[in-house]
Order: sequence, then C-alpha cells, then structure tokens
Amino acid sequence: MSLEFRNEFRKNICNDPILGPAFTYWKSKCGTRTAPSRRDIDVMEIPRRLLPYLQITERAEDGKRIRFRLVGTSIVEAYGTELTGKYMDEVYSGDRLRYIEVNYRTVCEKKRPLLVINRYCSTRDVPLVCNRLLMPLCSDGTTIDQFLTAMRFEFPGDSAEWRGEWFGNNSNFDFARSFAVLID
Repeated sequence: MSLEFRNEFRKNICNDPILGPAFTYWKSKCGTRTAPSRRDIDVMEIPRRLLPYLQITERAEDGKRIRFRLVGTSIVEAYGTELTGKYMDEVYSGDRLRYIEVNYRTVCEKKRPLLVINRYCSTRDVPLVCNRLLMPLCSDGTTIDQFLTAMRFEFPGDSAEWRGEWFGNNSNFDFARSFAVLID
C-alpha cells in the first residue's frame, strides 16, 4: 500500500470523532518511543466522552491468548455482553478468531496502530460497521504487551434492531468486506 494511501487513512482517522481524539491521545503518550506503556494511559486525561468507546486488551500466557482487561460501556452495549476478564478464544472461534489474532499479531510485529473496519449483519438483516483503531502499548520499551482500542459503530436505522445480536461466531461477520491497514 502506498504511503499516500496510508496518509489518507491517517487523515480520515484524525477527522473521526472517536478514533481521532483517541489516536491523538495515544500519539501524545508515545513521546520518542514506538508506543506508550499502559501506565502512561491515564483515564483522567482522556476526554470523558471517549471512555465508553475504549477498551484495553492484553497478551496473556506468553502471548498465546488475548484477554479483555477493560471494556467501555458503549462497546458492552453494542456487543450485548460484558467482555471484561474474558479471553478472545472464549468468545470467538474458527475463522473469526484467526482473523482477530492476525490483527493483534500484526500490531505486535509492526509496532504501529492498525485500523480495522468490519461489516456485520444482525440476525434481523440490519447492516452495521465497526471501525476499530488498535494501538500498541509497550511496558518494557520493546515488547507490545497490551493494546488500547478505540471503536466507533455505524448503523443505519434503529439501533435497537441489532443491539446484542451481532456478537459471536455466527455468520454475521463479512470477511470479504473487512479491511485492515497499518497507520504511520
């Protein structure tokens, strides 16, 4: 992917009402480092309106599993279930789990944020889009061990039609129209 194309995505992220301020905050905490550490992230500094759209996940069991450490209320509401404390492989399986693992592995290897856009369709055939910005956190200055993720949901129609119905391993995830790009 060309630098011009990636820069266009970065510009779009910066203009996004959720992803933009989250990215700006994360970037401000990097300083001269590749990524800030978890202890650099202070919820008292983050604009309160963003908190419901943020989650922190961590690598567990020597990086073999990812665990939800903290999940914002808007994410919980959209997914229809509490995720805090759960492992990804307790929630997802099969192709969907492998897709998620590839995204996390990419952030660990490249040590850069990853924009992931996924389309879903509820069991009532209501389309929605989840825009995620997965940003690395690094406590030792080298190894990515946690992630700050900002999420923004787009949905046409009445959100009550889909809330809590697009979560899990059913066939509601559209792999063909999912998208991920590293952000510089």
